[in-house]
Amino acid sequence: MNQADQQFIIELAQAAGDLVQHYADKLQIEGKPDGSLVTQADTEAEQLIRAGLAERWPEDDIIGEELPGADSLSRGRVWCLDPIDGTHNFISGLPLWAVCIGMCSDGIPALGVIHAAALGLTWTAFQGQGAYCNSEPLSVADSAEIVRSDMIAFSTEAANELRVDLPHSQRNLGSAALHCAYLASGAFKACLFASWWVWDVVPGAVIAGESGVRTCNLRGEQLASFAGFAVHERNEPLILAPASCCDVLAANTKHCAPQRR
Repeated sequence: MNQADQQFIIELAQAAGDLVQHYADKLQIEGKPDGSLVTQADTEAEQLIRAGLAERWPEDDIIGEELPGADSLSRGRVWCLDPIDGTHNFISGLPLWAVCIGMCSDGIPALGVIHAAALGLTWTAFQGQGAYCNSEPLSVADSAEIVRSDMIAFSTEAANELRVDLPHSQRNLGSAALHCAYLASGAFKACLFASWWVWDVVPGAVIAGESGVRTCNLRGEQLASFAGFAVHERNEPLILAPASCCDVLAANTKHCAPQRR
């Protein structure tokens, strides 16, 4: 993918972010079957991104949170979209939400853009070219040591289902994408997901991976391809962390039955 194509994707995410912010004070909020919320900003932002991608790459498939899409990541180029990751934060007036665009090529995560419009931050990564935040390069150091002051980001499901038998400080920003982005920026030691959708993790996995992070399952097996993951169902637990830290976490994390609330 050439530089003009890369810039097109970044600007598409930024345009979607501008659209979302336009709706901040005039939201129409609806409930979804899983108990989460959706607004017209979610739907229109995804439509905007889909239209841009379809015009430039009409042969590519698209998977998005709000609208029907492809059934597999395994063949060809498949785009993974979350127009507002952190919708509940957005509705509540918290700036912790982001427009997410990712792409897999034959199942291999190949690019990720996470645009946090309210924070003025844009994380980007294109396969083999490094990770950046607002054009500043990102790199995380590997370390097997985990201490009490190390912050590990847990999704809501991970906080309820995963038990880490190591000292750490748990955080949840309410946005899977921002967990991955701040992992790449060095704020978090690791990210844990108990059950997740491809559009929430693919963009961030690319950015984190290009910064020096590995994605593995609870058995410690590195996951270089997303081809085998379901696109319309939640998937098995994941750990994102630098390699040595990934090994330590995998050996000390258990998947437990969800706690009653």
